[in-house]
Amino acid sequence: MLNDYLPFIDNSKYSELQLISYCLKKSQDWVSYRDVTTSLGITNYKLKQLITNINKIGLIKIEVKISQRNFIRLSGANEENLQKMVNYTAVNSLRFKVFLNLFMNVDSCTREELQEKEGISAATYFRSKNALFQSLGKETVKTVSTSESQLRLLLTDVLYMFKYDKLFATSEVSERIHTLTKTLMTALHLNLTANQQEKFFYFCWVNYLRYQMGLTFQTTDRELFLEKSNLAELATFKEQVTEFLPSLSNLDIENFQRFCLSFLKLPLNAQPEKMLA
Repeated sequence: MLNDYLPFIDNSKYSELQLISYCLKKSQDWVSYRDVTTSLGITNYKLKQLITNINKIGLIKIEVKISQRNFIRLSGANEENLQKMVNYTAVNSLRFKVFLNLFMNVDSCTREELQEKEGISAATYFRSKNALFQSLGKETVKTVSTSESQLRLLLTDVLYMFKYDKLFATSEVSERIHTLTKTLMTALHLNLTANQQEKFFYFCWVNYLRYQMGLTFQTTDRELFLEKSNLAELATFKEQVTEFLPSLSNLDIENFQRFCLSFLKLPLNAQPEKMLA
Protein backbone atom coordinates (compact mmCIF):
# COMPACT_ATOMS: atom_id res chain seq x y z
CA MET A 1 0.00 0.00 0.00
CA LEU A 2 2.83 2.42 0.82
CA ASN A 3 4.10 2.27 -2.78
CA ASP A 4 0.67 3.36 -4.03
CA TYR A 5 1.22 6.78 -2.45
CA LEU A 6 4.62 7.30 -4.06
CA PRO A 7 3.62 9.01 -7.35
CA PHE A 8 1.45 11.61 -5.66
CA ILE A 9 3.44 12.85 -2.67
CA ASP A 10 6.73 14.69 -2.39
CA ASN A 11 9.85 12.78 -1.41
CA SER A 12 10.11 14.41 2.02
CA LYS A 13 6.51 13.47 2.86
CA TYR A 14 7.02 9.96 1.54
CA SER A 15 10.03 9.58 3.86
CA GLU A 16 7.80 10.48 6.80
CA LEU A 17 5.35 7.74 5.82
CA GLN A 18 8.22 5.29 5.41
CA LEU A 19 9.37 5.97 8.97
CA ILE A 20 5.85 5.56 10.34
CA SER A 21 5.42 2.35 8.35
CA TYR A 22 8.69 0.97 9.69
CA CYS A 23 7.70 1.76 13.28
CA LEU A 24 4.26 0.19 12.76
CA LYS A 25 5.90 -3.08 11.77
CA LYS A 26 7.77 -3.01 15.07
CA SER A 27 4.46 -2.64 16.92
CA GLN A 28 5.00 -1.02 20.34
CA ASP A 29 8.65 -2.06 20.58
CA TRP A 30 11.48 0.41 20.95
CA VAL A 31 13.79 0.35 17.95
CA SER A 32 17.30 1.77 17.82
CA TYR A 33 18.41 4.67 15.66
CA ARG A 34 20.92 2.35 14.04
CA ASP A 35 18.26 -0.17 13.01
CA VAL A 36 16.05 2.57 11.57
CA THR A 37 18.78 4.39 9.65
CA THR A 38 20.16 1.13 8.29
CA SER A 39 16.75 -0.16 7.18
CA LEU A 40 15.65 3.13 5.59
CA GLY A 41 19.05 4.13 4.24
CA ILE A 42 19.08 7.52 5.94
CA THR A 43 21.45 9.41 8.23
CA ASN A 44 20.93 10.16 11.92
CA TYR A 45 20.43 13.81 10.98
CA LYS A 46 17.70 12.91 8.48
CA LEU A 47 16.02 10.66 11.05
CA LYS A 48 15.93 13.48 13.60
CA GLN A 49 14.41 15.78 10.96
CA LEU A 50 11.69 13.26 10.16
CA ILE A 51 10.87 12.75 13.85
CA THR A 52 10.60 16.52 14.36
CA ASN A 53 8.38 16.96 11.29
CA ILE A 54 6.04 14.11 12.23
CA ASN A 55 5.68 15.28 15.83
CA LYS A 56 4.97 18.86 14.69
CA ILE A 57 1.96 17.65 12.70
CA GLY A 58 0.47 16.38 15.95
CA LEU A 59 -1.46 13.38 14.64
CA ILE A 60 1.04 10.65 15.48
CA LYS A 61 3.88 10.88 17.98
CA ILE A 62 7.31 9.32 17.75
CA GLU A 63 8.76 8.94 21.22
CA VAL A 64 12.51 9.13 21.71
CA LYS A 65 14.42 7.40 24.51
CA ILE A 66 17.91 8.76 25.07
CA SER A 67 20.54 6.33 26.36
CA GLN A 68 23.87 4.97 25.19
CA ARG A 69 21.92 3.97 22.08
CA ASN A 70 18.96 6.16 21.16
CA PHE A 71 15.62 4.45 20.59
CA ILE A 72 12.25 5.45 19.12
CA ARG A 73 8.74 4.06 19.05
CA LEU A 74 5.35 5.08 17.70
CA SER A 75 2.33 6.17 19.75
CA GLY A 76 -1.16 7.33 18.83
CA ALA A 77 -1.11 5.33 15.60
CA ASN A 78 -4.78 4.35 15.42
CA GLU A 79 -6.51 3.89 12.08
CA GLU A 80 -8.15 7.33 12.14
CA ASN A 81 -4.90 9.16 12.83
CA LEU A 82 -3.05 7.13 10.21
CA GLN A 83 -5.62 8.09 7.58
CA LYS A 84 -5.40 11.74 8.62
CA MET A 85 -1.62 11.53 8.33
CA VAL A 86 -1.87 10.06 4.84
CA ASN A 87 -4.30 12.81 3.84
CA TYR A 88 -1.98 15.44 5.31
CA THR A 89 0.98 14.22 3.27
CA ALA A 90 -1.09 14.49 0.08
CA VAL A 91 -2.60 17.94 0.58
CA ASN A 92 0.82 19.31 1.53
CA SER A 93 2.63 17.76 -1.44
CA LEU A 94 3.27 19.73 -4.62
CA ARG A 95 2.99 16.55 -6.70
CA PHE A 96 -0.59 16.00 -5.53
CA LYS A 97 -1.47 19.62 -6.29
CA VAL A 98 0.05 19.28 -9.76
CA PHE A 99 -1.90 16.04 -10.30
CA LEU A 100 -5.18 17.79 -9.44
CA ASN A 101 -4.26 20.80 -11.57
CA LEU A 102 -3.65 18.54 -14.57
CA PHE A 103 -6.55 16.11 -14.23
CA MET A 104 -9.17 17.54 -11.85
CA ASN A 105 -8.89 21.27 -12.45
CA VAL A 106 -12.43 22.20 -11.46
CA ASP A 107 -11.49 25.85 -10.90
CA SER A 108 -9.72 26.19 -14.28
CA CYS A 109 -6.55 27.26 -12.49
CA THR A 110 -3.72 27.86 -14.96
CA ARG A 111 -0.20 26.59 -14.41
CA GLU A 112 0.97 30.16 -13.82
CA GLU A 113 -1.75 30.73 -11.22
CA LEU A 114 -0.79 27.53 -9.42
CA GLN A 115 2.86 28.58 -9.43
CA GLU A 116 1.96 31.96 -7.96
CA LYS A 117 -0.31 30.40 -5.33
CA GLU A 118 2.39 27.94 -4.24
CA GLY A 119 5.22 30.44 -4.56
CA ILE A 120 7.21 28.26 -6.95
CA SER A 121 9.03 28.77 -10.23
CA ALA A 122 8.13 27.19 -13.56
CA ALA A 123 11.22 24.98 -13.20
CA THR A 124 9.97 23.66 -9.84
CA TYR A 125 6.53 23.00 -11.32
CA PHE A 126 7.94 20.99 -14.21
CA ARG A 127 10.29 19.04 -11.93
CA SER A 128 7.29 18.03 -9.85
CA LYS A 129 5.24 17.18 -12.94
CA ASN A 130 8.08 15.09 -14.39
CA ALA A 131 8.50 13.26 -11.06
CA LEU A 132 4.75 12.56 -11.02
CA PHE A 133 4.73 11.20 -14.57
CA GLN A 134 7.87 9.16 -14.02
CA SER A 135 6.38 7.52 -10.92
CA LEU A 136 3.09 6.81 -12.68
CA GLY A 137 4.91 5.25 -15.62
CA LYS A 138 4.66 5.94 -19.35
CA GLU A 139 1.88 3.43 -19.93
CA THR A 140 -0.38 4.87 -17.24
CA VAL A 141 0.25 8.45 -18.37
CA LYS A 142 -0.56 7.49 -21.97
CA THR A 143 -3.71 5.62 -20.92
CA VAL A 144 -5.20 8.38 -18.78
CA SER A 145 -4.28 10.99 -21.38
CA THR A 146 -6.29 9.19 -24.07
CA SER A 147 -9.09 7.46 -22.13
CA GLU A 148 -11.63 9.46 -20.15
CA SER A 149 -12.97 6.35 -18.42
CA GLN A 150 -9.51 5.20 -17.29
CA LEU A 151 -8.72 8.68 -16.02
CA ARG A 152 -11.94 8.75 -14.00
CA LEU A 153 -11.05 5.39 -12.48
CA LEU A 154 -7.58 6.64 -11.55
CA LEU A 155 -9.02 9.82 -10.03
CA THR A 156 -11.47 7.74 -8.01
CA ASP A 157 -8.69 5.50 -6.70
CA VAL A 158 -6.40 8.41 -5.80
CA LEU A 159 -9.00 10.62 -4.12
CA TYR A 160 -10.42 7.65 -2.21
CA MET A 161 -6.95 6.46 -1.19
CA PHE A 162 -6.14 9.84 0.34
CA LYS A 163 -9.73 10.43 1.51
CA TYR A 164 -9.55 13.76 -0.27
CA ASP A 165 -13.11 15.11 -0.34
CA LYS A 166 -12.38 18.84 -0.46
CA LEU A 167 -13.86 18.97 -3.98
CA PHE A 168 -17.15 17.45 -2.81
CA ALA A 169 -18.55 20.67 -1.37
CA THR A 170 -22.19 20.64 -2.51
CA SER A 171 -24.47 18.82 -0.06
CA GLU A 172 -27.30 18.55 -2.62
CA VAL A 173 -25.04 16.60 -5.00
CA SER A 174 -23.86 14.34 -2.17
CA GLU A 175 -27.46 13.59 -1.19
CA ARG A 176 -28.35 12.66 -4.78
CA ILE A 177 -25.33 10.35 -4.97
CA HIS A 178 -26.43 8.59 -1.77
CA THR A 179 -29.90 8.16 -3.31
CA LEU A 180 -28.39 6.75 -6.52
CA THR A 181 -26.34 4.30 -4.49
CA LYS A 182 -29.34 3.06 -2.53
CA THR A 183 -31.37 2.68 -5.74
CA LEU A 184 -28.66 0.61 -7.40
CA MET A 185 -28.16 -1.55 -4.33
CA THR A 186 -31.87 -2.32 -4.20
CA ALA A 187 -32.33 -2.89 -7.95
CA LEU A 188 -29.23 -5.08 -8.34
CA HIS A 189 -29.49 -6.76 -4.93
CA LEU A 190 -26.04 -5.50 -4.02
CA ASN A 191 -24.69 -5.90 -0.51
CA LEU A 192 -21.98 -3.24 -0.47
CA THR A 193 -19.95 -2.64 2.67
CA ALA A 194 -19.66 0.85 4.11
CA ASN A 195 -16.22 1.23 2.52
CA GLN A 196 -17.49 0.04 -0.85
CA GLN A 197 -20.37 2.50 -0.70
CA GLU A 198 -17.88 5.23 0.16
CA LYS A 199 -15.72 4.37 -2.85
CA PHE A 200 -18.76 4.42 -5.14
CA PHE A 201 -19.58 7.84 -3.63
CA TYR A 202 -16.12 9.07 -4.70
CA PHE A 203 -16.65 7.51 -8.14
CA CYS A 204 -19.94 9.35 -8.65
CA TRP A 205 -18.46 12.64 -7.49
CA VAL A 206 -15.52 12.28 -9.88
CA ASN A 207 -17.92 11.65 -12.76
CA TYR A 208 -20.10 14.59 -11.76
CA LEU A 209 -17.13 16.97 -11.66
CA ARG A 210 -15.71 15.76 -14.98
CA TYR A 211 -19.12 16.27 -16.60
CA GLN A 212 -19.28 19.75 -15.06
CA MET A 213 -15.92 20.43 -16.72
CA GLY A 214 -17.57 19.59 -20.07
CA LEU A 215 -15.82 16.24 -20.53
CA THR A 216 -17.64 13.18 -21.85
CA PHE A 217 -16.78 9.67 -23.01
CA GLN A 218 -15.49 8.74 -26.44
CA THR A 219 -16.33 5.69 -28.56
CA THR A 220 -13.23 3.88 -27.29
CA ASP A 221 -14.44 4.39 -23.71
CA ARG A 222 -17.85 2.90 -24.45
CA GLU A 223 -16.22 -0.30 -25.68
CA LEU A 224 -15.10 -0.96 -22.09
CA PHE A 225 -18.53 -0.56 -20.52
CA LEU A 226 -21.15 -3.16 -19.76
CA GLU A 227 -23.01 -4.05 -22.95
CA LYS A 228 -26.27 -2.21 -23.45
CA SER A 229 -28.10 -5.51 -23.92
CA ASN A 230 -26.92 -6.55 -20.45
CA LEU A 231 -28.26 -3.46 -18.70
CA ALA A 232 -30.73 -4.21 -15.98
CA GLU A 233 -34.12 -2.53 -16.18
CA LEU A 234 -33.26 0.47 -14.01
CA ALA A 235 -35.92 3.01 -14.89
CA THR A 236 -35.79 4.67 -11.47
CA PHE A 237 -32.01 4.84 -11.63
CA LYS A 238 -32.16 6.46 -15.08
CA GLU A 239 -34.63 9.06 -13.83
CA GLN A 240 -32.35 9.89 -10.91
CA VAL A 241 -29.30 10.12 -13.17
CA THR A 242 -31.23 12.57 -15.37
CA GLU A 243 -31.95 14.72 -12.30
CA PHE A 244 -28.36 14.31 -11.09
CA LEU A 245 -26.86 15.30 -14.45
CA PRO A 246 -29.58 17.32 -16.23
CA SER A 247 -27.23 18.71 -18.88
CA LEU A 248 -26.38 15.27 -20.32
CA SER A 249 -27.80 13.90 -23.55
CA ASN A 250 -29.64 10.57 -23.58
CA LEU A 251 -26.49 8.89 -24.92
CA ASP A 252 -24.36 10.37 -22.14
CA ILE A 253 -26.87 9.24 -19.52
CA GLU A 254 -26.81 5.72 -20.97
CA ASN A 255 -23.00 5.77 -20.94
CA PHE A 256 -22.95 6.86 -17.30
CA GLN A 257 -25.37 4.06 -16.42
CA ARG A 258 -23.16 1.53 -18.17
CA PHE A 259 -20.03 2.98 -16.57
CA CYS A 260 -21.60 2.74 -13.10
CA LEU A 261 -22.55 -0.88 -13.61
CA SER A 262 -19.13 -1.67 -15.06
CA PHE A 263 -17.48 -0.03 -12.05
CA LEU A 264 -19.57 -2.07 -9.65
CA LYS A 265 -18.31 -5.21 -11.36
CA LEU A 266 -14.73 -4.17 -10.54
CA PRO A 267 -13.26 -5.22 -7.18
CA LEU A 268 -14.31 -2.43 -4.82
CA ASN A 269 -11.54 -3.07 -2.33
CA ALA A 270 -12.10 -1.78 1.16
CA GLN A 271 -9.42 0.44 2.61
CA PRO A 272 -6.73 -1.96 3.87
CA GLU A 273 -6.38 -2.04 7.64
CA LYS A 274 -2.61 -1.71 7.31
CA MET A 275 -2.63 1.35 5.09
CA LEU A 276 1.09 1.93 5.52
CA ALA A 277 2.15 -1.67 4.97
